[in-house]
Amino acid sequence: MAEEAGPRQWRDRALAFGTALAIAAVCGVSSFGLLSLGAHLDRIVLVGAILRLIGIEVAYVGVMLCGICLLVSLLGTDLFAKLFLVRAEIITPEVERELTAMQEAPATVPITAGHGVLRIIAVKPRWWLDPDAYDGDTTPVVVVDEVAHRMSGWDPYDILVPARPAEVATWLPLRTGVSGRRVGGSFSVAEGQVAAVVYRPSSLPELPGTLATVAREVEGDLSMSRLSWATALLIGLGFVVWLAFG
Repeated sequence: MAEEAGPRQWRDRALAFGTALAIAAVCGVSSFGLLSLGAHLDRIVLVGAILRLIGIEVAYVGVMLCGICLLVSLLGTDLFAKLFLVRAEIITPEVERELTAMQEAPATVPITAGHGVLRIIAVKPRWWLDPDAYDGDTTPVVVVDEVAHRMSGWDPYDILVPARPAEVATWLPLRTGVSGRRVGGSFSVAEGQVAAVVYRPSSLPELPGTLATVAREVEGDLSMSRLSWATALLIGLGFVVWLAFG
């Protein structure tokens, strides 16, 4: 396995570098074309300004995507994840161990051929910011592939599903009887395996909360501030190299 890891990492880096070049070409040509067209149609009210704005947005998105790919190419996927993925403050080492234990626990329903188990790990907020919105014994409602399941409590809940991507939506019923804000997503379930997703409802009924895999919860989200600084550093280094050898 260790012998295969090295070549695979270099392939990933090469793929990331090639993707960066492709993004630079596509976004560069698109942005230049939009800016040129906006300048040509500047006499038409708002049309030129809108096209130039879109061109600037395309250029910005292209720069950020190129920055991500170049950083992955330079650092590798593992180091990139350590530097630019930031987990939430609530994901302490103890919480990580608890989530991992819940994910690895045996399935509570029999797994038949061609099926897997989707495990819903619902995390109850420590307090409700609007206590009048929910009943004291409210529990989540989960819809998997248009089939509704009302959880009896806040313990992990297993659902037998076909071994394919499953469409999941979940919410908390309000005290008034209507459904609260929904959050959903598509999650892959392998045959004979347990796929665990974590549902964190919001303390406010106006917000839907989050729904993500255990791996996503533990790894965290991409830090745009760190990525912006790193991309700016790459641009600065590129400019210095251009001045030195250009």
